[in-house]
Amino acid sequence: MSAEKEIVNYWYNKKGFFTVNNIKTGNNRDGGILALKLKDGKAEEVSHVEVSCSITGSISETTSLGKSVGRIVDEKFNDSGIRHFAPAFLAESKIKNIIVVGSIPKSRKGEIISEFAKREVSVIEIEDVLYDVFEQLDTQYYKNDILRALQLTKFLLLSEPAKLAKMLANDCFTSNSRKEFLSSILDKSEIVREFKKTNVERLGMILKSSGLKPKELAGMIENDILNKKTRKPFLDSLMQQEKSRKTANIQKKARKTNVPLGKFLNE
Repeated sequence: MSAEKEIVNYWYNKKGFFTVNNIKTGNNRDGGILALKLKDGKAEEVSHVEVSCSITGSISETTSLGKSVGRIVDEKFNDSGIRHFAPAFLAESKIKNIIVVGSIPKSRKGEIISEFAKREVSVIEIEDVLYDVFEQLDTQYYKNDILRALQLTKFLLLSEPAKLAKMLANDCFTSNSRKEFLSSILDKSEIVREFKKTNVERLGMILKSSGLKPKELAGMIENDILNKKTRKPFLDSLMQQEKSRKTANIQKKARKTNVPLGKFLNE
């Protein structure tokens, strides 16, 4: 099986499904995955799962979405040979048609899911499957090479903050992806609490790079950071710093005014 099909197969197994895969249909076509959830010897839920993932391409790139989806459904789900690989006891069972696809652009996600739904096919994104598998992986030894590779990635690579940061900054992520990532982690209270340990210089660098205008920064400090107890001490400190800055400027000007005449003659 392909790596993505292996992962989907494992995902269904972990959800309590018995899976049958790599079975040829009546016309010698790959029948995808047949996922069965059994209860008392009977099929409680049956799904015909097709996996169609691409890293570089996407169905959203087509100019005629309806025709493209229709062609995919006909090829993968409406083939007359599909039921040839289903055991006899499934004859009266309603088989759910499911397609697992690569990442779908948010701009067309609803449209694509709707087109498949019109043809009674449910859509699952491979990234959701990968997330579930990643989250459930523990430290036991996996004989399956695909799962072992995911396990090594989770516990040895992604557990290293510096390497994870490098991955985020490389060309695999777009500018929008990085912004979305940072917004997502800052929504987590556990992450925000870590900023208590961040030094002043680093916080200053973050604010400086944020592109906030003075008015926006002032509004953020006033409305989101300060409260009744901290507002007065903050303003007092700000005024004190402003006073110190003016004093320093006056002293600097005085030093320039009192420069000895000999300094200019020597130059």
